[in-house]
Amino acid sequence: MKKNKFFFTNGIIGSCIFYYFVRKIQIYYNVNIEADGYGLAGAAWYGIGLGFIFGVKFIRIQYVINFFKKD
Repeated sequence: MKKNKFFFTNGIIGSCIFYYFVRKIQIYYNVNIEADGYGLAGAAWYGIGLGFIFGVKFIRIQYVINFFKKD
């Protein structure tokens, strides 16, 4: 099995993307995270948790790095 040295980088990028979209949806539906603690918990769980899994599975940052390294 090939070891992925960008494991955490891919996961963090996926987490950022998912968290951004979950917060956009919450803002659209007027979820106030100060009054509703579950709103922030939902953003953290779905945005960061599932986004990390998505990032590890589907995002390949090493291809982007190699693309920009080429002359």
